[in-house]
Formats: sequence, C-alpha cells, structure tokens
Amino acid sequence: MDENDLNELKYIFSYLVDSFSYEVERDKKSGEIENTTRQLENDKKAIDKMKKSMRENMDEFVVTYNDFKANEEKIMDYISSVTDQYYTKHSQDILSTISQLKHEMEKYIENGIKAMNQFFSLNPLTILNSSIEISAGKDAFDIRQYIQCSYGISYIFRLEPGLSQFMKNPYFSSLYTGIKIPVLIAGDGSVNYENLDSYKLSGAKLSENILDCSFYNETSGNTIDLKYKISGPDTEIVFTSNGEKAKITENYDFMSHMDVKIMDDALGKLAKEITGLTEKDRQLVSLRIDGEEILPTMSFEKIFFRIIKSDYIKSLVKELPENCENCENPDSISKELIRHRIHIIGKDEDYILSTLFG
Repeated sequence: MDENDLNELKYIFSYLVDSFSYEVERDKKSGEIENTTRQLENDKKAIDKMKKSMRENMDEFVVTYNDFKANEEKIMDYISSVTDQYYTKHSQDILSTISQLKHEMEKYIENGIKAMNQFFSLNPLTILNSSIEISAGKDAFDIRQYIQCSYGISYIFRLEPGLSQFMKNPYFSSLYTGIKIPVLIAGDGSVNYENLDSYKLSGAKLSENILDCSFYNETSGNTIDLKYKISGPDTEIVFTSNGEKAKITENYDFMSHMDVKIMDDALGKLAKEITGLTEKDRQLVSLRIDGEEILPTMSFEKIFFRIIKSDYIKSLVKELPENCENCENPDSISKELIRHRIHIIGKDEDYILSTLFG
C-alpha cells in the first residue's frame, strides 16, 4: 500500500469518523431538546387539566351548596396563583435545560463541520475538477475554490483574500510595474499605449491550466480581459474602451509593439498568488453528494457510507495488519484501530464493521 492510500485511510478513520460521531451526538441532543420541549408542553396541559377538573368539581358542589359560591372563586384564585407560580419556576428550569442542550448541540455542529473542513482540506479523495473564482465585492474579494472529486462528492472552500499580498492592493502594478499595451496605431505608424498600472482586478477564474481575469480602470472605465495558458505560456488580450473591443493578440501590428514575455510573467505571478491561497486556511462553505447539499443539515454519514462501501476502500482495509504492535511506522493504521474508531461513532457499529470486514 503506497503512502497516498495509507493517508486516505488515516484521514477517513480520523477526521471523517469524527465528523460522523459529532453528527450522531448532535442528533442525540436534538432529540433531548424535542423531548424536553414536549415535556414542558405536557406539564402545561396537565396543570390546565387539573384546574379544569377542580373547577368542574367545584361547580357541581355549588349546585348543592349554593352558599359556597363565594368561597369557590377564592379557592380557584388561590389555585391559579399557586399553579402559575409553580409553572413559572418549573418552565424557567426547563427552558434553562433546553438552552444548555442547544449550546451543547451547537458545539457538536461546530466541531463536526470543523472536522469535515480538516478532512477535505487535506485533499484526501481523487480530485476530478478544480477551479478558483474571484469576484470583487464592495469591501473585499470573494474567493471560492470549487472541487469535484470521486464518489460523487463536490465541495466549495472560501479562501481568505487577506492572506494574499496582491489582494490587499489588487492593481496590475502590484504584479509588474510599467506594463503597456498598444491600443491604437495611427496611419503614420505612431502607437498609442495604455499603461496598466492603475488597472484594478475585477474578477478572475483559474481552472486547470487556464487563468481568465479582468482588470478595469476606475477613472476611464476601460477594461482589459486576459486569458493566460499556464503551460504555454500563451496569452490572449482584449482591450475595451467605450464599448469598443480590440483583440490585441489577434493583431500582428499590435503584437509587434508589445513585450508578451513581461505580460506572461505578470500573469504567471497572479496565477501563483491565487493558487497559493489554497495552501492556507480554507473555510468549507458547501458540501454536496450527488448534487444534494448536506453541509447545513450535517448529514455527514452519507459521505462516510458512500466512501466505506466502495470496493477500493474495502480492498485497502483488507491489506491492513490486524494491529500495529510490530509496525515500523508509528503512523501506521490497523484493523484494530479502525474497529476502535468505529466504536466511538456510537451508531450502526455492527453494520459498519460488516461492511468493511465482511
């Protein structure tokens, strides 16, 4: 078993198991909250039923002993006062218990999402497609990484723009100072250039080997759209002014007045800057299996069962030693350790073990 396979198993039976176990604990707390809330409702109904029954008995008594009518109201007022005081105190105690249960449930949700965040941050599964999209907001950039991987699972990370030096000052001059592109060639052969220093990033998409990005000039309203092929390198440039587009890289005359290598260097730097954000803290904001969003509902068991039911994972588990008593690698994983980890989930233990070990 190679190191990648071993790591995948370790991540599954650590972070993924943790996230599943937190889901189970969340469900338990949710059940306790429902039962306690129902208990409070039933207590209120029981008190109301008792008061109604006592009123009916009093009414029957007054039919025979009419002169007791004035006392009936005094007794019922007293009973209402006592039961109201009791219920107020009782409900406060119950509501305090519910508040504590909700706090505990929220911690399980927080820890479950954190564990799932750690799991996918390690890129444990085979990635089929990945892209990063940047959009300019009012006060900051919104940067998201979209990943589609094996097992029908896809997820989205929000990346932190504050961790990028370029995103703090997103002007072209932060990539490379003094880059100019030819935008007009007069009949006499003179060339008008556009200096890109004051152009600010408005959006970008980095997918596989292609970086698409747009910059705009806040003063003139001019824009420049760039498409950079990283492995080429190869760059397409489109300049827009007053709604008129000029495809710079499709015009030989323009290209003869431009240093393409400097532009490639600048865009290569931007691509590295964007990619570098994936190596820093990322926040999981969406998690889907077969297109179904499960992060808000914390349905992590769907991810867990989809993975462990695969023949691939079962074949890897089969290769593991029974225990690690004689393992040279202290980070090794064993069947014994997996059984221990499954036990802490607290749900479907026999089914999970039979699925994994047959």
